[in-house]
Amino acid sequence: MRPITRTALVLVAGLLAACDSGGNAAPATLDTVVSTASVPASTTTVASEASTTTVAATVPDGAVSLAADGPWTLVDSAPGVTDPGLVYLLMPGLWVYLPIEEDIEHGITWVLNDDDVPVIEAYLMARLTYFTAITTDPIDLDLEGWTRYYADGGEQYRVNLEGRRAQGQVGDLDVGVVLRPVVLGEDRSDATAIVFDCVLDGGVFRLPDGSLAAGSTPGVVPSGIGMRLLSTAEGWVIEQVGKQPDACF
Repeated sequence: MRPITRTALVLVAGLLAACDSGGNAAPATLDTVVSTASVPASTTTVASEASTTTVAATVPDGAVSLAADGPWTLVDSAPGVTDPGLVYLLMPGLWVYLPIEEDIEHGITWVLNDDDVPVIEAYLMARLTYFTAITTDPIDLDLEGWTRYYADGGEQYRVNLEGRRAQGQVGDLDVGVVLRPVVLGEDRSDATAIVFDCVLDGGVFRLPDGSLAAGSTPGVVPSGIGMRLLSTAEGWVIEQVGKQPDACF
């Protein structure tokens, strides 16, 4: 099932570094990417604190799911998620919610499907690389995932994070981060895809003494991002990253 589309939504230039202000750090400039795709509205409420549940769940009969041998665990819930669908735990404090039932009335116009599973899995591996890197002390800029899942080797992220590492900052997922990606209809082909994600970002960066880094405040902030992916011989990779306020419409 492809998402319903509409015109004139723009992927705003800017590199994201989640876990700041319960949301995102100041961006570094990237080229603007234009998309004319709609983003499903969300009826999900934001939770005030992270759930620690790791209760296993099962995939409903007939539903498409992520690879069973991937670095994720199907669980029964995530902070702030009330809509039906699949929830996976990627690492402590980091979840992803994937809808499996279309609900036009409540803005769910994309559901996980066989064609988009490779795109979503590559997106999640790229995000897992980022969150693993920032929660490592010191921040790890040499993970294999940077070169495997980012076309530029994660260079823009790594430049942005180098300053934080120099100050001894480390990411803290705090009250939890929930990814809610969707694959858009426009620019979707065998070679390209765009993912929008209204992230429920409850992470922060902390200084060596445990205090909050500049720009970080406690709480959960819906933060819209967009990523353009390319299909390569090694699989899907992230070509471009930008802020996307429309992802949270």
